[in-house]
Amino acid sequence: LVEQLSGKMRPILKFLFPDLPTDCEAARQISVNFIANILGLGWAATPAGLKAMKELEKTSQRKGVASDEMAMLVVLNTASLQLIPTTTAALRLANGSTAPMEILPAVWLASSVSILAGILTAKFLSGRFR
Repeated sequence: LVEQLSGKMRPILKFLFPDLPTDCEAARQISVNFIANILGLGWAATPAGLKAMKELEKTSQRKGVASDEMAMLVVLNTASLQLIPTTTAALRLANGSTAPMEILPAVWLASSVSILAGILTAKFLSGRFR
């Protein structure tokens, strides 16, 4: 399933990470990270994000300095578009909410706005400080 979804993400990855080959391990780990975040599985997204960052570090031409791809990954991982915010819903349910998923529209709106702002900012600043 992850492989199939990763294949469908190639055009998005090419736009977000133009210097990253789409068939490298970093791209695969970034795909896993995105998929886990979209599904609200932060516990699964974190290891994939860390592995992706290590892979990106290997390909970085300036050691010790974050590349544009590394910065974009941090932005996307932090903003994390979520379709199903399972952790938040579980916390709301545990604290007595009768409708723990009623926050979905607000989560979708806030996630969309934050991820769009992050992508635009990262793209705008890409390469400006070299």
